[in-house]
Amino acid sequence: MDIIDRLQEIIDYAGLNVSSFAKKIGVVDQTIRGIVVQRRNKPGFDILAKILQTFTWINAEWLITGKGEMIKQETTAKTENSPSLTELIQYLREKDLKIEKLIEEKTELKIKFEMAKKTNVQKEEQIRTSPTTQG
Repeated sequence: MDIIDRLQEIIDYAGLNVSSFAKKIGVVDQTIRGIVVQRRNKPGFDILAKILQTFTWINAEWLITGKGEMIKQETTAKTENSPSLTELIQYLREKDLKIEKLIEEKTELKIKFEMAKKTNVQKEEQIRTSPTTQG
């Protein structure tokens, strides 16, 4: 189960639809629709923070990593193996930065690829139009 499936589980558990869920957490309907229905994106830190602030019964570790139960335990005692919310937030920020870097790299590579493709086409055209020498 990935994070998108966990979001859908929260929506179902809360008895909401995508539109009412988006409104409840204070984001545009299309944002949640792009994540849950169209599966184009994964939720970033801001979305996850709004979900956890709105639905205080959700276990943050479960939402982010899938470990544990969806609903928080009543006990506030933490185990040594359980990361704190601060650690989870830091983890998400690092992942968001990595994603942004990868998007930038992808854009740069796409530009380089298009330039190389254009150069190839020009060279092929030169070869086709140049007179062949026979010797």
